[in-house]
Amino acid sequence: MAALWMYIDRVCLSTLADRMQKDLQFDGDQKALILGAFFLAYALCQIPTGSLADRFGQRKVLTACIVGWSLVTAFTGFVEGFLGLLVVRLLLGVAESGAYPAAAGLVKNWAQPTERGRFSSFVALGGRLGGAVAPFLTAFLALAFVGWGPAHWTADFPNESAPNGIETINWRMVFVFFGVCGLAVAAAFWVFVRDRPEDTAGTATVSVPPPRPFWERMAVLAKSRNMILFATVQFGANVGWAPLVTLLPTYLNEVFKTPLKEIGAMQSTALTIGCLGMFLGGFFTDFMHKKFGGRWGRSVPIVLAKSGCVLCCLAVTQVDSAWTAIFILGAMAFLVDMGNPSIWAFAQDVGGKNVGAALGWGNMFGNLGAFASPILLTMVKNGAGWNAAFVLCAVSFACAGVAGFLLNASKPLDDHPGESR
Repeated sequence: MAALWMYIDRVCLSTLADRMQKDLQFDGDQKALILGAFFLAYALCQIPTGSLADRFGQRKVLTACIVGWSLVTAFTGFVEGFLGLLVVRLLLGVAESGAYPAAAGLVKNWAQPTERGRFSSFVALGGRLGGAVAPFLTAFLALAFVGWGPAHWTADFPNESAPNGIETINWRMVFVFFGVCGLAVAAAFWVFVRDRPEDTAGTATVSVPPPRPFWERMAVLAKSRNMILFATVQFGANVGWAPLVTLLPTYLNEVFKTPLKEIGAMQSTALTIGCLGMFLGGFFTDFMHKKFGGRWGRSVPIVLAKSGCVLCCLAVTQVDSAWTAIFILGAMAFLVDMGNPSIWAFAQDVGGKNVGAALGWGNMFGNLGAFASPILLTMVKNGAGWNAAFVLCAVSFACAGVAGFLLNASKPLDDHPGESR
């Protein structure tokens, strides 16, 4: 539930961005900066917030994160201009950055090594489902909340497909509503979740030694061959995957002249297909771990997934139908998500007492890849066309696959084998 609402709060702005741009009167360049600000803050704060979860406990840190991003989301409904919107998007990135590193620590504490894949996939599936439903839910609520709140919150906007060419919406109340829902999730999380099985009612609390100091952890991460490979996997995979949530509408419009009213359905279709891969990927990596052990049980699923993504990216360059491209890109999303539980489980296997920092390290580079992806691919597309951009995606996935093959989940980050279990 936390992951689901995190992604709803993250994605809803893109659905409302054009209406907000007109209402708050900022230009296209400022809009791009607002959309990118979240990913930059989210990437840079992964390790610090993951380290806080390692030191102070996942329950405390993740509850604080949920409260933080929910309040920021609610405050978004009250902004009055570009600067205010930029600040809340930066704060949203900071608040959400601790979610998955802390969640990875919880999974590591509660699951056996042979269960970590499917536990992780269930958490991440919530995020993917949130991203898939956010566009539809946001649009529905923006219309449903017309007349709620102060009078100026309801505004008319041009829309060719609406009656009389005008559509009346209330985008501010959408953010307030999502924020309140998030606070309810935070309360439930605090009531029901515990850091470890030993912390449940009626069971003695086990004292756990604190993790390394922050800068020591940073040194360990930066010097680790495993962590450098892990960063490469995440960066390469996100450069190839990010177009699904950034450039896909532009691709459909420029290559296939797809009407705007169909683009949303197509984009959601590709992302929804990916959700199934996230669910199945957890069972697959756990099966591989039981059959082949930690070393190959984690790396082989990553290699297979990224190899399939290479083929999908190359196949897109040969299609002549928008829906054919969507189903191929949906297959790519399926494969990316099928490999993600192995990535989470790898961080849990090697992280020891530093699971939050380990996953945060990979997520940091992954989100830097997502930040860089539209910039790199747009440059290539403008210079050599869309097919060349998809070839670059294929190369990125290939690099991620090679790095995934070299990962060794049987080598703990702290070089103390007992700490990785």
